[in-house]
Amino acid sequence: MKVRIQCDSPLLQETLEIYLKEFLSKNGQVVSDNPKKGDIIIGNDIKKPFTKASLLIQLEKIFNLPKKNFETELDLLMEDFTKKLKSLIKEHYGKR
Repeated sequence: MKVRIQCDSPLLQETLEIYLKEFLSKNGQVVSDNPKKGDIIIGNDIKKPFTKASLLIQLEKIFNLPKKNFETELDLLMEDFTKKLKSLIKEHYGKR
């Protein structure tokens, strides 16, 4: 998977460059927040908000890559667990 980042938002640009640093290439598919600039559009092709793990999983699907690797799958499970745990804690302590 080879991608190039061209976002109008400097924050999104920097975030994607950090998350996708191992996949960056001058001749890769363009990931952008601007539909006029990109092949893969943040907000359309990539759902927001995203984490590094969910971004990689969405890109794997777009590029039709083999199943996600162990580390990506583990990261996604941990993120899901963390969200559920926070929700449970808020629910429990919010009722007092």
